[in-house]
Amino acid sequence: MKYAEIVVNTPLAASGNAVQAFTYSIPARLADALALGQLVWVPFGARRVQGIVVLLGDTSPVDKTKDIDAVVDPRPFLSAARIDLARWIARTYLCSLNDAIQLMLPTGIEQEPELLIALAPDPPLENLNAKQAALVELLRRDGEAKLRALPRELRAAVEPLARRGVVVKRSLITPPRAKPKRVKSVRLISEEAIGLLPPRSQPKAQKIADVLRGEPGAVWVSAVYAGANCALHDLRRLEALGVVALEEEEVLRDSLATRTFDVVEPPKLTPEQEAAWREIEASLKSQVAGLKSQTAVDAQTETWDLGPATWDLRPATCFLLHGVTGSGKTEIYLRALDEILKQGKQGIVLVPEISLTPQTIRRFGAWFPNRLAVLHSRLSLGERYDTWRRCRDGKVDIVIGSRSALCAPLPNLGLIAIDEEHEPAYKQESVPHYHARAVALELARRVGATVILGSATPDLETYYRATRGEFRLLELPQRIMGHLQVIESEITNYQLPTSKLAVREIGANYQQARYQELPPVEIVDLRAELKAGNRSIFSRALQREMARVLAAREQVILFLNRRGTATFILCRDCGNVFKCRRCDNPMTYHGAGEQLVCHHCNRRDRVPTRCPNCMSARIRYFGTGTQKVEEEIQTMFPTARTLRWDFDVTRGKESHEAILEKFVQHQADILIGTQMIAKGLDLPLVTLVGVVSADTSLNLPDFRAGERTFQLLTQVAGRAGRSILGGKVILQTYAPDHYAIQAASRHDYGAFYARELAFRREQNYPPFSRLIRLLYTNPSDKRAAEAATQMQRLLATRIAQRGLPALDLIGPAPAFFHRVRGAYRYQLLIRGADPHALLQGLALPLGWRVDVDPVSVL
Repeated sequence: MKYAEIVVNTPLAASGNAVQAFTYSIPARLADALALGQLVWVPFGARRVQGIVVLLGDTSPVDKTKDIDAVVDPRPFLSAARIDLARWIARTYLCSLNDAIQLMLPTGIEQEPELLIALAPDPPLENLNAKQAALVELLRRDGEAKLRALPRELRAAVEPLARRGVVVKRSLITPPRAKPKRVKSVRLISEEAIGLLPPRSQPKAQKIADVLRGEPGAVWVSAVYAGANCALHDLRRLEALGVVALEEEEVLRDSLATRTFDVVEPPKLTPEQEAAWREIEASLKSQVAGLKSQTAVDAQTETWDLGPATWDLRPATCFLLHGVTGSGKTEIYLRALDEILKQGKQGIVLVPEISLTPQTIRRFGAWFPNRLAVLHSRLSLGERYDTWRRCRDGKVDIVIGSRSALCAPLPNLGLIAIDEEHEPAYKQESVPHYHARAVALELARRVGATVILGSATPDLETYYRATRGEFRLLELPQRIMGHLQVIESEITNYQLPTSKLAVREIGANYQQARYQELPPVEIVDLRAELKAGNRSIFSRALQREMARVLAAREQVILFLNRRGTATFILCRDCGNVFKCRRCDNPMTYHGAGEQLVCHHCNRRDRVPTRCPNCMSARIRYFGTGTQKVEEEIQTMFPTARTLRWDFDVTRGKESHEAILEKFVQHQADILIGTQMIAKGLDLPLVTLVGVVSADTSLNLPDFRAGERTFQLLTQVAGRAGRSILGGKVILQTYAPDHYAIQAASRHDYGAFYARELAFRREQNYPPFSRLIRLLYTNPSDKRAAEAATQMQRLLATRIAQRGLPALDLIGPAPAFFHRVRGAYRYQLLIRGADPHALLQGLALPLGWRVDVDPVSVL
């Protein structure tokens, strides 16, 4: 008898020692068909559910086992390395093994049994109570019904009626939401039999034949429908006569299928790039797998332990590529991918925002046309499913996408490049709360891949690890404007005067490329602006520079961290702030549509004409959002063409690419945006970047507030000076002396790192400790506060009982966003070298959420 451990895809009751997988026996009929990583059907209590095979063995840890019912797909969905990675995710992020496994499976493949209820033939209908009679009447009227579709009050009547033989139940497996796309096509065979049709049907048949006659092969039926004004029944009639043949074929949905790329010649690297590339190249060429062979892993059938991994792992080779904005980090990624492709391997490139994907695809498509795939949440379910299958089948060499692209099942992964590695978008907000950077390093350990982390403003913890030798630190301190061919093309395309070029030569052996200085940053003290009587949202310096740039027919980017027209609205008589009734947070006024919007739960209300508290009509709008900035620009510069780039205007699938293309083609003069415009964009006509308010995130109650502000301002400033004309940044702030703002104005990562690291060391925050955030939500504020207090007492007792003095608790305290979607939120932070030790074996009650290594504590 053989056995298999199965992780079932169903919620399990919380327990401190929860079983993560269940043992099933392998029936003889499946003995040769079952493999690690397959999706199977198994009995689970009274139900039938799907699960993943995570281990095979000759013995069972339990006495009684049930047989596996069936294999869903003979092709495994997960490799041994991915299963072991899922175990690591479950241990590290304190989630179920099933949650970790679901990350790696294509969305939409799951199937569930649907329970159907119908009246039995000649049912005994005497002595029915009111609910039973109502159910019988419903089934008599509607016929067979789905159990979950029945009114809640009637579901309790099903079992008693089934026992009496009044109703019968049957189970139906629902088809998966994601499945291959099949299209019908039609081929012309012979026109001779058209004459056998009735005379009135012959003209349409002849028209169908005319459409098909000029085609060498089969034609999609949709094209025939349009060309001959016919329908499927017309084609089937002709098929029966032998005139045409109907065929069906599978079509893979590829979001890049219609894209064409211009192949470019790789430019010569600068001395700094060359030095960095040589180190990476040497590592890639000597790359060896850091794990046991696949055969050895599969042979460990006697091991049933789902705790510590059984793999012989060594740390992954990881490079931190620290380069200023525009220093050519992407060129290093491209060469690294080219090298691993020569070795017959594949690569993954992660970007933090979907907005960066179009520009990234253009760059990588120019090097690797027809070898790319894209994975992110804006793709359709079918596109994601087909891309996942193409990756599994080895038909894709390079996957580009956001966080979820890390789960692409490339069979021979050799490289993972994470651009803008500092971005908090790499941390998943839903369960499991994993960080893509940490998971990438663990995946690389298991498959022998190399990781390249790239950023102009590395995460402080990443840079700290690099200075300690855990990662290999490579520096690119100079901005590369471009190569002469590109510069000459821009001069011609945009009709730029050569006298204004702000580039300089690299050296005698690098005549084809040019350096450029990082843009100067002018700090404007908004307190001084108010004293001078300027109450505009734009300082005098910013107004003056915008007028100059617009007169020169160049472009401007205005950055702020607020959507909408006004941050909040207030009654000037009683001071009442209009808040969301579900979240208790101020609602944002959006001029477009004249509505108030809650940016937490998306609740929308009409703009009040009177205060509901005191009935005053003296309503005042406060704060500045992207819509307000756009209105001010249109008033100040009426001929300027404006374009907004924020969440409100990028809900469509192709909206990011459309906005970017419009701005690149100079169909707008001023781009107004939020964080989406802060990263990675290369816009050749932008010579001015204005930061409307640098203080939005600076004073938030989060120990990472200074780091986030520095990173954001440095990245935004990096959008200026990417033009061969040079550029300038104007940074408006009420805190001009703050070290994060001063360091960002000088593009000085080293100064910021030293100051911030000293603060973290003093306060024992990461990287000198680890954090686990416990967040409790409840519709009652009182119950939420009580539950948080009880949890704090429980954890304090466990610290004392287990002898964990190196751990301390922060809180409980109301979360910064205290009420969201009608639920009150309280949080506890566990701080120390090993906070996992405190939660080991502890089952958290319903309502608690665990976030390991949180990127924010708001």
